[in-house]
Amino acid sequence: MEEEDLGDDFSYNSVAIQSSEKHERVIIHIDIDCFYAQVEMILNPSLCGKPLGIKQKNIVVTCNYEARALGVEKLMSIKTALEKCPSLVLANGEDLKKYRDMSEKIYQILQSFSPFVEKLGLDENFIDISHKINKSPEIKPEVSGHIFEEKNSDETCACGCTDRLKEGSIIAQEMRNQLKSELGITSCAGIACNKLLAKLVGATHKPNQQTTLFSASSLNLMKSLKHPRNIPGIGSAMNRKLEVLGIDTIEKLQAADLFKLIEALGVKTANQIQQLSFGIDDSRVKITDRPKSIGAEDGFPTIKSETEVRKKLKCLLDRVWELVEKDGRRPSQVKLTVRKLHATNHSVREARQTAIDLTTGVPSNAPLGPLSENQEKKVITTLMNLFEKVVNCDESWQVTLLGISFSGFPSGIESPAKNSINKYFTSSSRPNETLPPPTKRGRFDESVLQELPDDIRQEVLEDMKCQIPSSSTSQQSADFDCPKGVDPQVFRELPVEIQKELLAGEKNKKPIATKKPNNLLQYFRKV
Repeated sequence: MEEEDLGDDFSYNSVAIQSSEKHERVIIHIDIDCFYAQVEMILNPSLCGKPLGIKQKNIVVTCNYEARALGVEKLMSIKTALEKCPSLVLANGEDLKKYRDMSEKIYQILQSFSPFVEKLGLDENFIDISHKINKSPEIKPEVSGHIFEEKNSDETCACGCTDRLKEGSIIAQEMRNQLKSELGITSCAGIACNKLLAKLVGATHKPNQQTTLFSASSLNLMKSLKHPRNIPGIGSAMNRKLEVLGIDTIEKLQAADLFKLIEALGVKTANQIQQLSFGIDDSRVKITDRPKSIGAEDGFPTIKSETEVRKKLKCLLDRVWELVEKDGRRPSQVKLTVRKLHATNHSVREARQTAIDLTTGVPSNAPLGPLSENQEKKVITTLMNLFEKVVNCDESWQVTLLGISFSGFPSGIESPAKNSINKYFTSSSRPNETLPPPTKRGRFDESVLQELPDDIRQEVLEDMKCQIPSSSTSQQSADFDCPKGVDPQVFRELPVEIQKELLAGEKNKKPIATKKPNNLLQYFRKV
C-alpha cells in the first residue's frame, strides 16, 4: 500500500468535525417517477391507471406504481410478474430512442433554470442553483413541499443555509411544475447542501413530491439508512470489504478507526466513504458533456450463423447511427461487443475495436447524415471482421448478444448540440435587455473580501501578494477575457471553471498576450 504522511489530525475526529462545514451550495436532485412507464403512458394515454410493466426480453425492467401496488417489482421475470398481476399490461422497452428523447427534453428544461446540470442516467439530474439564490431576501421564504424531520425545522444554521434551502425548494417546485406542464412528466426532488444529501432526501417522499433537508438533520438522515450499502457509491464489492471489518451499520462506519479503513481500502477510498457516512460530499455538479461513445446492444436467445449475425448487425446499426446522426459528430472508431455462450451455458463478453474512415468522398464541412449504401456496407464488413476475431466461425458457436458503439469523435469543434453551455451567455439570449459596455477591472473590492469565509479570504490574499493587476495590460486582458459573441456583462459574473470552458476555443484561435491565471481573484474585482 502506498505510504502517506497523514498527520495527527487525520482521524475519526477530524472527519466528524468536517460535518460542521459551511453549507454554501444549494443542490437539487430531480428523479422522474417510474420514467419508462411514464413515457409509455404519455405516448399512449389509454395505459394510464392500468398496471403497466416495461419489458426487455423476458424481464420487467420497471413498472408503474399501480403495478407495484399489486406486487410487481423491478427486474422481475415476466412469468412471475404475470402470476402476481394477471392484469399487467406489458410495453416493449427494448428501443430506447423514445426514452432518450424524453430525457433530453427534461434536460433542456432544467438547463433553463441553471447551466449547472449533471445527468445521472436517463431519469435523474443534479442541478446546482447556488448562484440563483438571493443571499439576503427581504421576505423570508417558506418551504415548498416536505421537510425532513419537520419537528427540527425551527433550528437554523449560523451560516444562513436554512433560508437558502427554503428558497431552493421554491425553485425545485418551479422546475417540477414546468416539467409537468410542458412534458406531462411528474417527478420527485430533494433539496440539500450537497449532491449526496439531495439524492437521499428526495427518496423519502414518493411519488410526485419533494423534500428539503436542513443541515441540522443531515446526520439523522444518514443514520436512517441503517446499512452502508445504502450510501450511493458503496457497491457490493466495497460492502463485502466493510463487512470483513465488522462494519454493517452507518454508526459503525462513522466510528471506525480511519487507519484500519486505510489499511483495507487505501487512503483515498477510506477517507471518502467515511466522509460520506457523515453526509459530507464536496463533489461538484459536473455539467454533462456530450458522450465519448454512442452505442446500443441487443440480446436474444441464441444465434448460430453468420447470416443471422449480419441481419442483427444491420438492424442494430440502423438504431445506433440514428443516435450518431442526431449527435452530429462524425466518429472515427467502431467497437463490436459479443456475448458468447459456451457449451456449459457459461457466457462471456468480448469486445474488439478498430478505426473506420467514413469521410471518403464527403466534404469536410458537410453535415452528418444517413449512411450511404457504400458506407453501410463498409461498416458491416468491418463489424464482421471484428466478429471473426472474437468467434472462431470454423467451429460450432452461439452468441446471445451483439453491441455496436461509435467513438473517436472530434474534439474542440463546434457542433449543433442543443445543450451547449454557450447559449446561456450570449447577448442574443436576452434580446429585450440592453446592457452597458463592460468597464475595466480595477482594484479588489475589499468590502467583498472581508465577507468571505476565512479559508477563501486567505487564498485570495496569498494570490494578491504575487499578482497586482497592471493598468497597462488591463485593456488587453479585458479584450481577451470575453470570447467573441459572448455577453461580457454576464461573462464577468461566471465562476472561473465556466470562464475557462468558454475560453478554451479562444485560446486555440488567437495568441495569448498576457497569461492570466484562472483563480478566485476573478470573483472579487470591482467592475
